[in-house]
Amino acid sequence: MTRGKTQKRRFSFVDQMTSFIRLTPKNILRIILLVVFPWLPPYLFEKTDFYFHLTHQPDWYYNLSGNRLFVDMASFAVWGIVAAYLLRPRWAVIQIALNALLVWFLFYVACPIYAPGGVWQPECYYAGPDGLVGFRLAGIMFCYGALPVLVRAASKGDALDHRIRPALAVLSGVILSVVMIWYPLSAWFSGVTYLPLFLTFQTVLLIGVPQIATGILAARMGRSLKIGATSGIVSLLFMSAVFWTPECPGCDRSSLYLFAPSWGIFALAGSITELGLPSLLRLPKMPGWWGAIRMEDVRRVGLALVLTVSIWTLVARDFWDPSVLYASSISSNPGELTLGQPFYPYVGAYYDSSQYRICCVEIGVSMSMANPRILAPDNFLMVGMGVQSPNCCVDGWDFGWRADVFLLPNSSMIISGSSWETCDGNANCGGYMWEHLWYHSQTILNPQNLSTPIYLQMKWEPVTVDGQPRSLVNWYYNTTGVAWTKFGSFLPDRRLGTYFDIGLSGGPASEIPQGSAFLYQFGVASKRPVSGWSVSLFNPSFQYLGTWRTMERANIVQGDFSYWKVNYRWGGRPYPGVTARANLLDSSLPVDTVTFSYTGGTMKDFTPLW
Repeated sequence: MTRGKTQKRRFSFVDQMTSFIRLTPKNILRIILLVVFPWLPPYLFEKTDFYFHLTHQPDWYYNLSGNRLFVDMASFAVWGIVAAYLLRPRWAVIQIALNALLVWFLFYVACPIYAPGGVWQPECYYAGPDGLVGFRLAGIMFCYGALPVLVRAASKGDALDHRIRPALAVLSGVILSVVMIWYPLSAWFSGVTYLPLFLTFQTVLLIGVPQIATGILAARMGRSLKIGATSGIVSLLFMSAVFWTPECPGCDRSSLYLFAPSWGIFALAGSITELGLPSLLRLPKMPGWWGAIRMEDVRRVGLALVLTVSIWTLVARDFWDPSVLYASSISSNPGELTLGQPFYPYVGAYYDSSQYRICCVEIGVSMSMANPRILAPDNFLMVGMGVQSPNCCVDGWDFGWRADVFLLPNSSMIISGSSWETCDGNANCGGYMWEHLWYHSQTILNPQNLSTPIYLQMKWEPVTVDGQPRSLVNWYYNTTGVAWTKFGSFLPDRRLGTYFDIGLSGGPASEIPQGSAFLYQFGVASKRPVSGWSVSLFNPSFQYLGTWRTMERANIVQGDFSYWKVNYRWGGRPYPGVTARANLLDSSLPVDTVTFSYTGGTMKDFTPLW
C-alpha cells in the first residue's frame, strides 16, 4: 500500500560527511571559511598592533590597541551569523567554541617573545591576578559567536529534540545575558560604576531589565514559562560565579542577590510575551484601545527597552568611574557606597609639568591639627603621595604606587606602602576593567606629637635575581630621631617599566576625565568626610639624572578628577569643606608647601598652588 505523501529521506551522519567532503568549489570555499574564521581576523589585528609597538609608532599602536576588543567581538559575531546558515547548530557551536579556545591559546600561551635592542618584550596577554582573565575573554567571544546560531535554532520550535530542549533553552538565555550585560556587570563586580550622570543605566541592568529578552529566547526554545523564568535566575548565578574571584575592596556584592527575584520576574515577563499567559490566568478582553494591544506589540516594546539599555553599555564604555586608594586591611569596613561600590573623599595636588620618567619620588607630611577622637571607629585620615608606571609591552595594564601616613582613631599612625595593578576594559584585560592590590607593607608609629614631620620615599633600585639584573621598588620613611628606614620592598613582574611617570599625560587638564592623567599626586583622603583637621605636605620632589629636584608647579585636583591613568583615580569623590593655603594663595608660605584644612570652603579643580 503506497502512502499519499512521500516520506522525506533521512540522511545518516556518514552520508552527510560524504556530501560535505566532496571537493566541489562550494565545499572548498566552505572548508576555507571554517578553517580561517573567526580566529584569523583577531590574530592578524593583534600582530599588526604589536608590530607598531615594536617599530615605535605609538600613535598607530594605541589607536589600534583601543579597538582590539571590538575586532574580536565583531569577528565572532559576524561569523556566528554565517555559521548559523552554513552548519547544523551543534556543529556551528562546537566550531565557534574551538575557535575561542584557539584564540585563547594564541594570545595567552603560544605567543612569541621579542627582544628588540636586547630588551625582552613578551607579546602574551596578561592572565590577571586570578589567572582566569583569558578564559573570560574566550568566553565572551564564544557567546558573541554562539548567540546567532542559537537564535536561529530557537526558530525551529517544536522541531528541536525535546530531550535537550530545556537545557539548551537555559543555556541560550545565559549566553544572551552575557552578551547584553557583560561590560556593566563585570565592571560592577570589579568595583566600577558609571559616572553619576549615567548611574541610572547601570541600576536598570543590575535589577535585571535585560532579562526580558532572555526570557523571550528561552521560552521560544523551551516552550515553557518555567524555563523562561529559570533562565533569568540561572544567568545571575552564572555571571556571579564567573566574576566572584576578581577583587573588589570595600564592595558589598551581596546587594546584587537581593535582585535575584526581579531577574526571574523580568525573564518571566519576557516569556509571557512570547507564549502568552496560561489558560487558567487568561485575562478578559479589555475595553477600548487597551483591548487592541497585542502581545506581539508588548514584546516589541520590551525588546526595544532592552536594546536601548544594552546598546548604551557600548556607547558609554568611556564613562566608567573606577578608583583605588588603600589596603582594606587597614580599615576593613566599607565606607559610603554607591550601588554597592566605595568612593572615598580625596583632595590633593598634581605636578603641573610635562611628563618625566624618573626613578624616585619623595614627600614630607605633617598633621599639624588632627584630633583622633573625632574619627569614627572605622574611619581614618590619610596623607601621602601616589604615582604611576606602565608595563613594557601590552596596552591597558598599568600600575599605581602609594606611600601614605594613616591616622587611626586609637591615635596610632600607620606608614603604608602599596602597589595596585589595574587594567582597562580592552582585550588584554579580558574585556573588562579590574583592579588588584598586589603588594602592601606597613609599619606602626606611636609618636608623642602628631605634628612631627614624616618624610616618605619610593625608589626603583637595581637588584640581581638568579644572576639576572632586575629592579625592585623600595619604600622608606624618616622622622625626628629616626634615620631613613626601609619598610617595604617589592620585586614586580619583569614586564613593568622600571621607572615612575610624573607630570601630565594625555592632553590639557580641561579635557578630563578622558583627556588627561595626573601621573604624580599628593593629597589627603579619608573613608568618610571628617571635620576638624589640618595637614601640610611639603617638598614634593623627584630624582632626575641623579639629582633631586623640587616640583616647581602644583595645582589642585579633587577626587572626581584625580586620574592617575586615563581611567583610574585616587579616591573617587571630592572632599567637601576642605580649603588649601599655598604660596600663590598666601605669599607668607614657602613655594613647596600646601596646607589642607577642613574650614567649610571647597577648592576648585586646577587652582594653582605655587
